Amino acid sequence: MATYRYRAYDGKGKLAAGKMEASGRSDALQRLKGLGLHPVEVKEAVATKGGRKAATGDLALATRQLSTLLASGTSLTESLSVLTGNTENERLKAVFGDIREAVIGGSSFSGALLRHPHVFSPFYRGMVASGEASGSLDKVLPRLAAELETRARSITEIRAALAYPVLMFLVGAGVLAFLFVFVIPKVTRIFEDTGESLPLITVLLIGLAELVSGYWPVFVASGVAAFFGVRRFSRSGRGRELVENLALDLPWAGKLISLFYLSALTRTLGSLLAGGIQLLRALEITREVVDHTAFGRAIEEAASDCAGGMALSTSLAGCKRIPPLVVHMIKVGEKSGSLDEMLLRAAEGYEAELQSGIKRTMSLLEPALILAMGAVVGFIVLAILLPIFELNQVIR
Repeated sequence: MATYRYRAYDGKGKLAAGKMEASGRSDALQRLKGLGLHPVEVKEAVATKGGRKAATGDLALATRQLSTLLASGTSLTESLSVLTGNTENERLKAVFGDIREAVIGGSSFSGALLRHPHVFSPFYRGMVASGEASGSLDKVLPRLAAELETRARSITEIRAALAYPVLMFLVGAGVLAFLFVFVIPKVTRIFEDTGESLPLITVLLIGLAELVSGYWPVFVASGVAAFFGVRRFSRSGRGRELVENLALDLPWAGKLISLFYLSALTRTLGSLLAGGIQLLRALEITREVVDHTAFGRAIEEAASDCAGGMALSTSLAGCKRIPPLVVHMIKVGEKSGSLDEMLLRAAEGYEAELQSGIKRTMSLLEPALILAMGAVVGFIVLAILLPIFELNQVIR
């Protein structure tokens, strides 16, 4: 039996939270429904030490080193000792040291990983548990390291692609704020003192500058309040579902978001099945890894249908968020007995499409930002130069 934390709505629509003992996540869901509750979140409650995640790249490197040590015939405790001394990341050094002590004390490796859920995801722990159960931990760890390296590479590429547009936006916003608050009001005051009629574009600039310089604290406070308000709303059960569904329906970004979750779903499920984990348990772990309302509900319904004897492809065929291509590849995998291979192939396709989509988006975003900045600067320059030209004509 394990302890699960849950958040659920009762019959009156009130949100309730608590803990309960269950043999698994599916059992916890069934018990909550038996109590007349509608669960929105059910997670295993595990002991935690520290709440900061380790970098995926560092964890991938440590996992690769551990797999190499085990493959060389080194015992697990000795491998953990070597890894603790060799790891440069201080966070991981402490974590692996604690795991080594737990293993020496009689705990299994997968059980020791439960002490640090913020470092080792359910996917990681599930793969290790499968390797221990089958006696093939030295074969599971290289596959796990490869998955983590793929994720670390994807994260690095996305961050690198976003770095320039984000930096450009922040610098441009800072420069414009400085101009509107400190520079433009002084320049436009000169035009107002002349008493001459001003062009419409200059009048608009003066009004905008007065608005920004006079009420910028209100704008900042409103922006901060709106940010935290939306953040709090999106973390509630219904708010999160609404925000996530709206994000998936966005014209351009929605497709990229969908590709991201589809690649995570197929990659995680395929890797777990390849690691020897049973389908129902693999679906349960995948639901925790793919932390999304719509896709999570599809996985939950598929697990329930599969427990009743229905094929996975048949269950997923009724979900509008799962493309027909995924359903078809799953059906082919079920018939040929190579479901894990089909899922991993689908994941590779979606990952390639996601990377291509991100690159296209960034290639369009950069010139769009330059054009937007140019338009704003052009507006300011034109609004200042026009009245100067008119004053020169009057003086002549």
